Amino acid sequence: MSVQEQIFINADSSPEEVAEQLAAALSMRKFAGRKGGVYVSRPARWGVAGGKEVGGEVADNYLADAQASQAEQSLLDGYQILWDFGYTGRDRDIQLAEARLAFTELAASVLWPAALIAGLDTLIAAWDPVLGLTWFPPGTTPDADSRELWYRYFERLAQPHT
Repeated sequence: MSVQEQIFINADSSPEEVAEQLAAALSMRKFAGRKGGVYVSRPARWGVAGGKEVGGEVADNYLADAQASQAEQSLLDGYQILWDFGYTGRDRDIQLAEARLAFTELAASVLWPAALIAGLDTLIAAWDPVLGLTWFPPGTTPDADSRELWYRYFERLAQPHT
């Protein structure tokens, strides 16, 4: 389990270009990290005050396994971009609420198909321009054991999008 949430994005663009569009669509600021990574962040909005930030690094999806068999396939394998999403206040409940808020805003912006994963092991939501937004039942994973719940989103990832 990861201590961050992840938003996986299906975009045929570089992480830099995706970060630029995320920043514009979600009222965030884009900046370079110490080791050259690209980040987006904004002040937290969910029940907090006092300088806490949300956001994180936007990178190529290094978790995707293009060689996975159908039995091993994960929803994560279909996305090109990984946005690690954290909260500087170190409160997991606020972090997940902020990730849900950012994901809802991302879906409303109609930029790219995307999926929200909590801690790399729980599929929270997916959005696609044809299928719309789905909030998955608790306990849904992005792995093969929950394939019947997410596979229609996976199939759409191979189709052209804007």
